[in-house]
Amino acid sequence: MDKIIKFNPVSEITRLSVPAPKPAREFMPEWYKSIPAFQEGKPSFDKSVGITDRTIKMCMPFADSLSIGYIQQSWQEINFVIEEVKPGVNSFNYYYPTKPDIVGVREQGKNHYPIPQEFYQFELTWHPVWIPELPKGYSAIITHPFNRTDLPFYTLTGIIDADTYNQSEEGSNLPFLLKSGFTGIIPIGTPMYQIIPFKRENWTSESNEYDKEAQINSVQKLRQNFWGGYKKNNWVKKNYK
Repeated sequence: MDKIIKFNPVSEITRLSVPAPKPAREFMPEWYKSIPAFQEGKPSFDKSVGITDRTIKMCMPFADSLSIGYIQQSWQEINFVIEEVKPGVNSFNYYYPTKPDIVGVREQGKNHYPIPQEFYQFELTWHPVWIPELPKGYSAIITHPFNRTDLPFYTLTGIIDADTYNQSEEGSNLPFLLKSGFTGIIPIGTPMYQIIPFKRENWTSESNEYDKEAQINSVQKLRQNFWGGYKKNNWVKKNYK
């Protein structure tokens, strides 16, 4: 039986006007869709080892990262206006046209997150307006959309025990950073963050001895196909609706 994730709105205006998070597979980026399976559009074989010119489009672990869980998209345009008023000093403003609020700024104290130099040196916040609710024993990873380095921001990662904490009010915060040099409008429908449910379990780690026979068997099974060996022999489909 499928597990159910519910999304609770923080206000009536949210319920009426903001799309709830949707399955991440609906947000596959255009750059990924446009990548061919093979570099020249069709397989190219090496006479000695039979290697083909596959691209990242054939990598199921990468595809899974883009399609796992759910995505909250931006529900209105956001305009970031950053101007240098004097060398080394920037004037920063942001604007959005309507409610509910989508962006805020977090005051920086002594113990703020150490912001890398490739980002503006201030911390912004998304205002989540749909809060995930999960079955007992489950938590949610809230993180930057996986492998979306093309986005002009970076959402920091947090884990919420969404079986017990699943209601909030307008103005709650999810921090993110804005890439240095970016100014302009983030359009409606931009993936803001990814929500990935997982079951809380206790784990203990162990280190195995090297098993040459197991390694050879595994690698041979993987490589007996020109391509798609992992998908045919190891991959398990993940469903998020």
